[in-house]
Amino acid sequence: MKLYAWGANSYGQLGLGHKCDAQLEPAEVDLSHCDLKPENIVSISGGAGHTLILDINGHVYCCGWNSKGQLGISDDNGKFEQIEIIKDRKIVQICCGWDFSAALSDNGKLFVWGNNAYTQLGLSKSITCTGIPSMLQVSQKLATGFTHISCGLRHSAVITKDQCLLVAGTGTKGQLGLGDNFSDDNYLSISKVPELQDIESVACGQNHTIALRSNGTVYAWGDNKYGQLGVDPIRPSSFVPIEIFCSEGLERVYAGWTHSAALTKTGEVFIWGRNSYGELGFHKEIPYKPELNPNLKDISQLSLGSEHNLAVTKDGKVLSWGWNEHGSCGNNDTKNIPKPMQIFVNRKVKSAFACTGQSFAVIE
Repeated sequence: MKLYAWGANSYGQLGLGHKCDAQLEPAEVDLSHCDLKPENIVSISGGAGHTLILDINGHVYCCGWNSKGQLGISDDNGKFEQIEIIKDRKIVQICCGWDFSAALSDNGKLFVWGNNAYTQLGLSKSITCTGIPSMLQVSQKLATGFTHISCGLRHSAVITKDQCLLVAGTGTKGQLGLGDNFSDDNYLSISKVPELQDIESVACGQNHTIALRSNGTVYAWGDNKYGQLGVDPIRPSSFVPIEIFCSEGLERVYAGWTHSAALTKTGEVFIWGRNSYGELGFHKEIPYKPELNPNLKDISQLSLGSEHNLAVTKDGKVLSWGWNEHGSCGNNDTKNIPKPMQIFVNRKVKSAFACTGQSFAVIE
């Protein structure tokens, strides 16, 4: 198997060993200098200019921009390098915000690093940034462990072991869901979203948050300028979670910068929000209304970047669509793609990952 990368690469976040504004054509990533094997890749996440890769052994590799310590190593790096500080922890999930990072271990511990200027790491306000992955400490009353983390532009949300939701970062657009009287000057750096229980999936967008309850109910809160909450943008934001729709067959929710999606257990995709760059993958009369994309069937893996998307079908095809200015869609062009199109034709794809502006795929 091989790892391919394409899209935005201004900070070397593709791991190709060089920088460029746009990598239009998928290029193979050389991993010969490290222990990372393409067939062992579990997930890939990327921020504004950095990328993290998690492998089956629980090891995390990084490359790209390190302005706020978001790599967890000492310097910027144009090639993937293992993060030594957490190598003895078995990591099971990774996530990147704009310029910060998080990793969840198999025993429910959460490690965070990078920019904390908005307390998006959940750390003390006295820490503006850190290049050292630090274990997040919260009171037993808030959480005894964590099961899932999602990071947005300047906020993050984490599901606790008892399926409640903790949030950190800026809440100026309502993205924390803590109510109209919330202020960023609050002394708390991490808080619990009230009255939300049985949460199975959460996704942070640029300034909004989507959550899925175990009974199939989707909730959303935060900025709604483009209908990314799933309600009419005549309501520009919501500072509390609002119920959007309910479908028993939902598996997971996703958020791009200003669009949102939900994957069903049968491989169909509900999608809504901004469609200026073709993010939704089909023409929608009412963009804010959650509807099934008729062009997406039998999807086994879905990934939303900031304004582009990748989906892998059950038979190993990869589809891309949306914003393409930096070649993020991987079709060797810069025109936006309004409808899912197959790339890597005649190749079987194991997995694909849409990051902020960069993209990756593991190809058999």
